[in-house]
Amino acid sequence: MAAGGRRAGVVLATKVALDWKGEQPFRNGSRGRILKEIDDSLRRLRTDAIDLYQVHWPDPNTAIEETAGAMSELLRAGKIRAIGVSNFSPAQIDAFFAVAPLHAVQPPYNLFERAIEADGFPYASRHDLAMLAYGALCHGLLSGRMRSNTGFPDNDLRGNADPKFKPPYFAEYLAAVTALDRFAQEQFGKRVIHLALRWVLDRAPNTIALWGARHPGQLDPVRDVMGWKIDADAMAEIKRIVAQHVRRPIGPDFMAPPEQAAPRNHQAG
Repeated sequence: MAAGGRRAGVVLATKVALDWKGEQPFRNGSRGRILKEIDDSLRRLRTDAIDLYQVHWPDPNTAIEETAGAMSELLRAGKIRAIGVSNFSPAQIDAFFAVAPLHAVQPPYNLFERAIEADGFPYASRHDLAMLAYGALCHGLLSGRMRSNTGFPDNDLRGNADPKFKPPYFAEYLAAVTALDRFAQEQFGKRVIHLALRWVLDRAPNTIALWGARHPGQLDPVRDVMGWKIDADAMAEIKRIVAQHVRRPIGPDFMAPPEQAAPRNHQAG
């Protein structure tokens, strides 16, 4: 990136505070781990600063104050330009705020996974935090491309971890997607993928909808997400459709990595 001269036109956001034992990730928010990861990331990305550096998961084996302190060190050193946390509860964010500034939060949020509405949204609004909602398409479920016979590789979490993609739940979610797609076409002249992304953007101000793209063509829906809004009546109908079809909703808790895969020596730096 540095060699191409395009760094000024790019916003770099990445995460920290995971570790690995073999192929198994586990949480590690220690100061030593964070200081090592930032230097590794800067080297790999060939840049001198990360625009938004986010703690991936809270680590119950490390005091939040230690994690926040390390992130504050990086901010003061100019190695990062903004701090974010992902998958933190409001109480955990309060503890983080007591030590370090915070600019963004990144929770899971989509039409099917809405737990953060109870406390996460109000908290972010009160503290003027940017909300980067990840999983906006619910792991592709809201893309409208999945069918009852869609299969997944063994190493795909949809095939080995997420109950939404297994019987009997998968059929319920697919029925909801079909109904939402019909509603999107009739009401807005759009498809369910556009509806799902617009829905996230219209739920609260200062919100960004994140989803993964493996090739440029998967970003084409952006064109049809902009320039329109979902009003309160449409929001209510979307909620009704989901409740009608998804009788046993499943949250994103399955994604959490282990708190600790193996004993580790705690290092403060």
